[in-house]
Amino acid sequence: MERKPQQQTLSIRVSEALREFLERSRKVIAGGRGESVSLSDVAKILLESARDDRLDFRLEVAELQRSAKKSMWEIRRKLEQGRDFSRAEWVFLSQYIQIACEEVSGDAAMPTPAAFATLLEAVLAVRGLRGNRGVELDRYYLGNIGNEQEAAFNERQVDPDLVPRVTGRWVQQLRESASGARPSFAGRNFYVAIRDEELPDIVALNGVLRPFMETLFRLGARGHWIREHEPVRSFQDRQTFTDAIPAVRTTGFRLEFSVNIEGEVAILIVMNDKDVMYPLGTYPEIREFAAMLEHVGAGESWRGVHFRAHTQQDAPDKPVRFYFHNMRDGIALGLSAEEWQRLRDLFAEAGAMPKLQKLYEELSLVYGEL
Repeated sequence: MERKPQQQTLSIRVSEALREFLERSRKVIAGGRGESVSLSDVAKILLESARDDRLDFRLEVAELQRSAKKSMWEIRRKLEQGRDFSRAEWVFLSQYIQIACEEVSGDAAMPTPAAFATLLEAVLAVRGLRGNRGVELDRYYLGNIGNEQEAAFNERQVDPDLVPRVTGRWVQQLRESASGARPSFAGRNFYVAIRDEELPDIVALNGVLRPFMETLFRLGARGHWIREHEPVRSFQDRQTFTDAIPAVRTTGFRLEFSVNIEGEVAILIVMNDKDVMYPLGTYPEIREFAAMLEHVGAGESWRGVHFRAHTQQDAPDKPVRFYFHNMRDGIALGLSAEEWQRLRDLFAEAGAMPKLQKLYEELSLVYGEL
């Protein structure tokens, strides 16, 4: 009777730098699917990869994570130059895409339904490259976005048309309606598809994802900002913006704009009747403030990253007042319903200006979809 070879235990001492590398690698290998992986498991994967003379792209991701901002900037440069991403870069970006879908930023309505629809289409595109049926992956995908027929899959098989069918209905729903449910775990599906699908080569992967690249990068930049609190910006490539943005006015309010050398927009809200000047210093603050104005009505409240807002009516015969404050200082300002509406309309007017739209488009690559 043939005896199975015994497993050998090897104990080694590693430097702190190598331990940190193993820890980053563990997060990459364990991420997305909730797997439990020890540092010794990671070391075993490294040794097996070396034995088989193959490069494990998941370990490249750990290197990219050492300088996440620099890695994101290099990916952005590739996007702008029309160059392909490596698989490690796709995995690295997809981790931030998952964060963008699942973690809350200033506006809970973001990412947009269109962005989710594009993401789901990208998952199907990657899945379409697989070399086998991938039953376990299909079961994972369906667990994150739901399925229509419990009888359509069991422990051994999954109807291969079920994932495209369920995903297609999600895409149609998201394209047709700006409100309603959103598949928050779609980012997990994309991450696992990029990491675990058996793909023919990197050229094929970039080929099927090319139509979705800009949306996917903006989602990744959003996740990077949420997690790292750093914009995807290179201080070596500063630009000078010479076009002045004219102020906009309405009764009681004026918006003044300034742009610094990094292309960051600041808005000063001049409240004439209150003799108050209120600054909004960063793109994330501006986007959340505009969303707060748009979404808060009588009897509603706002609880974002930068701002809180609520309405108050002291008695049925008293007018509704709108109050907001920045989380940095807690100083509350109150507006009448008419003032709130005028300020809302003024921000909408400003947002429609071509010069400001151009700057916002650039900043959406710096901060992502906020």
